[in-house]
Amino acid sequence: MDKMGKIVISHVGLSEKDKMLFRTLVRLDETWFGNFQLAAEADTVEGQILVADIDAEQHQQTFQRLQSKAHFESIILISKQKAPAHSGVIHLARPVVFRKLTDALKRATEFKHVEAQDLHDYNILVVDDNLPVRTYMKQKLHEILAVDAGVDVAESGEEALLKIAKEHYDLVFMDVMMPGMDGYQACRQLKAISKTKVVMLTSKSSTINRVKAKISGCDGYITKPPEDRELAQVISRFLKAKSSSTTQLYPVTTAAYGR
Repeated sequence: MDKMGKIVISHVGLSEKDKMLFRTLVRLDETWFGNFQLAAEADTVEGQILVADIDAEQHQQTFQRLQSKAHFESIILISKQKAPAHSGVIHLARPVVFRKLTDALKRATEFKHVEAQDLHDYNILVVDDNLPVRTYMKQKLHEILAVDAGVDVAESGEEALLKIAKEHYDLVFMDVMMPGMDGYQACRQLKAISKTKVVMLTSKSSTINRVKAKISGCDGYITKPPEDRELAQVISRFLKAKSSSTTQLYPVTTAAYGR
């Protein structure tokens, strides 16, 4: 697994149609964005998951060779048979369709969820009603943090409050303009039930918005889309108390936000 926490999938014998289906799923599923990719080349041992079409004998031989050379967290075998003679693997019967592939990959990535519970040093929540913003922020946070981080997303202030009531977060990035409960209202209610640090995330930068952000009780304020340097400064300021010699952030100069 690389420093961004990506789950890499090694593959054997996949058709171009199969590969296209994998890549389409990655683009559509926000929860795996930035954490999941198909290996650039076939027949490599770089991934945590191995997907192999074993209907052709040559692919069976390649699968067996890769399996003997590397440890894979999960294996998905694709074939026309109902139950190929391999134990401890996930079987994906042809034809491979979107629903079947999604189910197989969710089962195959269960190891990631267990690992996340043990290794996440930080829990961060991104609240924004805009899908591109959520995926952008999730990817950037994984790039900037040199540690494993749990980055969750919420589409509204209401959803954010439900998540915060059930889960501890060290930092929340909160959009200001959202349908229903806006970011200011969500921040006030969040602060009433939690000590979580809140950084308002908005496309507006007027003085009045900064004042409203302070009144709502937020801890910081940045405009979107934030530059890498700005995100790194915010992270260094609000999460540095948890960092240590084994949990280092990229070196940045801290800056005061929301003052």
